[in-house]
Amino acid sequence: MPSRSKQPSKKRSRSTRPARRKSPPAPTEDEVRSLAYRIYQARGAQPGHELEDWLQAERELRGEAP
Repeated sequence: MPSRSKQPSKKRSRSTRPARRKSPPAPTEDEVRSLAYRIYQARGAQPGHELEDWLQAERELRGEAP
């Protein structure tokens, strides 16, 4: 019976790159609008802060720190 030589197994080398985390889907415009409006109401419905409210809503929906 002929002897079989074992061939070295092919192992995958571990990548040195950091693992990519799958980012959550971007919030929809309707979701941002709704939360921005709630932020506006919570602030006492004072006009003049529309952009700040919108950006805060986007950050909150993306799970970023306020």
